Amino acid sequence: MARPRHPRDPIQVVGTSVAAFVGSLPAGPAAVPVLITSFEEFERTFGTAEGETADAAWLFFQNGGRHAYVAGLDEARPLRSLDAFSDTTFDLLVIPATARLSEPQATSLAIRGALLAEKRNAFYVVDPPAGRTAATTVARWAGSFGGGGSSAVVFPRLRARFLSGERDVAAGGAVAGILARTDTDRGVWVSSAGATVQGVLGPTVELDDATVEQLALARVNPIRRVPSRGTVLWATRTRADTDSEWQYVNVRRFASFLERSIEQGLQWVVFEPNGPPLWTQVRAQVRTFLQGVFRAGAFPASKPDEAFIVRCDRTTMTQDDVDAGRLVIQVGIAPIRPAEFVVFRIGMWTRTKDDDD
Repeated sequence: MARPRHPRDPIQVVGTSVAAFVGSLPAGPAAVPVLITSFEEFERTFGTAEGETADAAWLFFQNGGRHAYVAGLDEARPLRSLDAFSDTTFDLLVIPATARLSEPQATSLAIRGALLAEKRNAFYVVDPPAGRTAATTVARWAGSFGGGGSSAVVFPRLRARFLSGERDVAAGGAVAGILARTDTDRGVWVSSAGATVQGVLGPTVELDDATVEQLALARVNPIRRVPSRGTVLWATRTRADTDSEWQYVNVRRFASFLERSIEQGLQWVVFEPNGPPLWTQVRAQVRTFLQGVFRAGAFPASKPDEAFIVRCDRTTMTQDDVDAGRLVIQVGIAPIRPAEFVVFRIGMWTRTKDDDD
């Protein structure tokens, strides 16, 4: 079989706003994720019913979400439910089930969700257990849950009006929809802080300035009622430490978007020998891609050199890496201030001498 021709197409951007929902379902497929593109399709697939998963999906589409995979919760083994997404590509994870499970189960499932998001280069919007209705107890739970740069806790729950009446709902579906809406309207690199929550009557808990500050210290994102603006997502911080380069949701998701785009766009390197000619091609292709992102307004810098750096050479790889066919690309981006770079590394496999034998 002939080797595929070296592609000349530029690196293409990947999607950023496909959600994955895990929760109890009234009917329909459960073990295998089902793609839905509207709440009407959700009802056709799973039936018309109340519940955390249905409410979260409704709020996701109300707030700008367009595509979501839905899988049922295994009530007997809730931790195994996330295994349904092992072969599914998604960008945002929401687990409405954490709202109604016992607190130990909810915490375990949230920890597992954070690990899945980290592994899949996705982002997890975390709903605390519904029983946590005070900022102090939510802050304490968030500390026990931990998480990291690929997850964010939101509080409080929301009040919404449905055909069957008013009820409280988890906020994760709405926040995932807001992130998807921001991606579409402004770009994944833009913060969603200050965005209005659509389709709700308001938060279930009114937060004063002191409580908001308390939540901020605990790295929990408040949802507040703002006069003349309605219900607003007040902040977008991850569970990473405040001195971490991944403390902001948009920075973490922007880097994930770049990493996945570059990885997919450079799949051709598997057919090339790992050496200086390849490194030159890779640097050029990645820089061209990042220049396009720069022109789209993703960076605050006025010139590309202050917006990003790309390295792929002897400084990013050891001789063992080269011999083993491991290509290592180092990318630095300045998403907040010019020339203040957040750096990440991308590893890929190339052809080795053994492959030629």
